[in-house]
Amino acid sequence: MMSSAGMKERLTTVLEAFAVGDAMGMPTEFMTRLEIQSTFGLVSRLLEPEESKNHRDLPRGSITDDTEQNLYLLKAYCEQGLVSCDLTASTLLRWVQETDAVAKKYIGPSSLRALKAIQEGMDPRLAGRSGTTCGGLMRTLAAVFCTHGGDGLMENIVECLIPTHYTSQALEAAGAYAFALRAALEGCSIEEILQQALLGAQQGMDRAPYIACAASSAARIHHVVNFVPGTKLTDPFLDYLYGVLGTGLESADVCAAVFALFLFAKEDVWLVIQLGASVGGDTDTIAALAGALCAAYAGGHNIPPEVLKEVVARNSLDLPAVAARVIDAFGTV
Repeated sequence: MMSSAGMKERLTTVLEAFAVGDAMGMPTEFMTRLEIQSTFGLVSRLLEPEESKNHRDLPRGSITDDTEQNLYLLKAYCEQGLVSCDLTASTLLRWVQETDAVAKKYIGPSSLRALKAIQEGMDPRLAGRSGTTCGGLMRTLAAVFCTHGGDGLMENIVECLIPTHYTSQALEAAGAYAFALRAALEGCSIEEILQQALLGAQQGMDRAPYIACAASSAARIHHVVNFVPGTKLTDPFLDYLYGVLGTGLESADVCAAVFALFLFAKEDVWLVIQLGASVGGDTDTIAALAGALCAAYAGGHNIPPEVLKEVVARNSLDLPAVAARVIDAFGTV
């Protein structure tokens, strides 16, 4: 088992990759693939607010709900020593109020609808039964970090998602990503990471309150495993992800894009973040999740120091302290 110091460093680098991916993808969020390609080519720097189509009010290098929700939940879970539905709901309600997320226009539709219902008195265990978008998937990093030794991971995923994303679509994608991230943190091979992803996807489906008629994250992972190895050129690869598989808000879209980018870039964290920011659609979530998975697999990252420094400073982040708090509360992952 990795030492506490080694795991703290590993968790810190994963958080850094997540936050930088979020900040890099924020300005291009919901731009089309063609708009990004014709304007920027490959997004290889932090863009200026005026270059963004949908977030011109956010300063350069700003994180969004992806990173904020994970940091809020990590703090709450560590303080209470557990992951629970009620704690998730109360923490997300506090996040909305304290960050003015609605006005900043980066809270997702499923989360917004469910949290409004909870605020009006609905039971948190009922509010998320129509949440199919990637808002649940994006915060599974917190569930992974707060699961000691892998025991109870699926239970923690469920408790993290129930208030806003208690559907088969969301649970399947979240299970796939969370199990893959845990395997990567444990130093597993790519083959083992993919095996764990499929196991997590199945366990997520098993825990769903009903099985919807929808695209399968597991089936898409199977597809990208066969598709990506034969892909060498960046632009056709990103065109395919955007135009054929889709990179919209749906859980299966984001899940497939993240695994495809991971398989394409492997341990090259900076490349995967640039690709995620350039693919179009939900770029901030895709770049954040793919960056974190690659960093966990690589055991570090190659993000330019000046980019990391700016994102950390812009958002007043103390990610080593977050990692240390996780270690103190839950031990090593």
